[in-house]
Amino acid sequence: MSGTIPQQTKPDMSLEKEEKQSGDHQGLSTGAKVVKTIFLVSIWICLGLFLEITGPTQKDLKLRANLNYEDVSRAVSGRSIGFFIGAAIGGFLVDKLDPYCDLMLAVCLDLGGTATIIAPYAQSIGLMWFLFVMQGTFEGIINIAGQKLVLEIWQEKASSPMFLLHFGFGVGSFIVPQIANPFLAIPKPTPAAELSNITTLDPISTTAAPVTEYLRESRIEWAYLIVALITMGVSIVFYYYQFCGKWSRNTGVHKSKKESDDDTAILKIIDPATCADGKRLFGIQVLGLLFFFFFIATGGERVYGKFIRSFAIDKYNLDGDEASLLNSVFWISYAIGRFSGFVAARWISIRMILIIESTGALVSAILLNIFADDSSTGLWVLTQPMAFFIAPCFPSGVGWADFHIHLSGLGITFLLLGGALGGVCFMWIIGYFYEQYGPLYFLYIIQAYGILLCVLAFILHFSTWGKGHRFKDEMKKEEVVEVNNIQLNFYKKSDQEKE
Repeated sequence: MSGTIPQQTKPDMSLEKEEKQSGDHQGLSTGAKVVKTIFLVSIWICLGLFLEITGPTQKDLKLRANLNYEDVSRAVSGRSIGFFIGAAIGGFLVDKLDPYCDLMLAVCLDLGGTATIIAPYAQSIGLMWFLFVMQGTFEGIINIAGQKLVLEIWQEKASSPMFLLHFGFGVGSFIVPQIANPFLAIPKPTPAAELSNITTLDPISTTAAPVTEYLRESRIEWAYLIVALITMGVSIVFYYYQFCGKWSRNTGVHKSKKESDDDTAILKIIDPATCADGKRLFGIQVLGLLFFFFFIATGGERVYGKFIRSFAIDKYNLDGDEASLLNSVFWISYAIGRFSGFVAARWISIRMILIIESTGALVSAILLNIFADDSSTGLWVLTQPMAFFIAPCFPSGVGWADFHIHLSGLGITFLLLGGALGGVCFMWIIGYFYEQYGPLYFLYIIQAYGILLCVLAFILHFSTWGKGHRFKDEMKKEEVVEVNNIQLNFYKKSDQEKE
């Protein structure tokens, strides 16, 4: 009988290890969890501010550095390349330095704010590209560390908080055009400039001179400074959490040397079976499909957010203020979409939410190409459902992934790498076609984005049909552990009575 006792202790040890990995977050009161989540949402508001300020200021960056749309698009695509870098190193940092996630968030906010201050002074595409690479790198690390914190804090209830987290990005993106608008240049209209819109034949260099005359000069450096100061202000909170908080995340110090060695094994960290509870093929399938989903979802979102203002001005000759208002309304609908995802996730399965969003994005893209190719009213009206449906796709993808597999830091990294690569490719594509063939290619690329997004969402849905979810499996394991613990206590009590 005593020979069976060590066998019974194995589940108990695995449960103990699982509890240690979840950290002190499970011991937090609900109020402390809510407060922590609110501050994390404020980080995503800051991301929306300093990452999306390039949308409303795109024309000013183009004029100040004497670049064309293709050049500016390539420079802005540096954010996606940086995001790729940040996601690549962020997963290792978060998994290896888990107790210091708050410090990572604070430092990255400060460095991202510094790059934002310098960006409007860049007079070459090389320097501008480098600064956006830096912004993207810090964004990638922030995304992994912040989302990992939310998943740890809320566990199986993380879907709604995840939507709320990304809702902050929409709020910041909506606010930033209002911050930037008073500092944007207003070119002085001239007959030569009006006539230059009539033809698309050989450009005439004599039309460039009037562009240097403005009713209001560009002063976007002040908008960038305001955004950077807000971002740096939020970082103070996370320095406090790291060094002065009432609770600590240094849970790893209690692990045995064997557990520590296991955690640091590179092969174990990168093995998809680690995320999928030992099911390697299922892990590869889910992560591979999600990589392509994030590639499409992030790329299309970047195109719409960055080019909607320029498209409205170049295609429909809207003035700067009206185009900025359209940009703001897009981000309002975007924020509403993410908040709606937060509410819906409490009652609707994340699997169905993903289908609804992708189908809505496809229908909106089709209607945009039918009604908005020659009507500014159509663009105004249809931009709102488009923003509403594409907004929750990113957090829905993360929630869907966490529903089926355990997302470690490197698991989140892999998804973000797909998004980063999509951002680079889509921005280069839109920049080339927009500059070479005209503004209408903006709508054509959005149509392709809607089709691909919807197809991938349905593939994700049916490829995991009937396979359950990871929390169901974990609950079964906990039940087995409880039964084994009862049996173990019974055996110990019996041995004591015999003695």
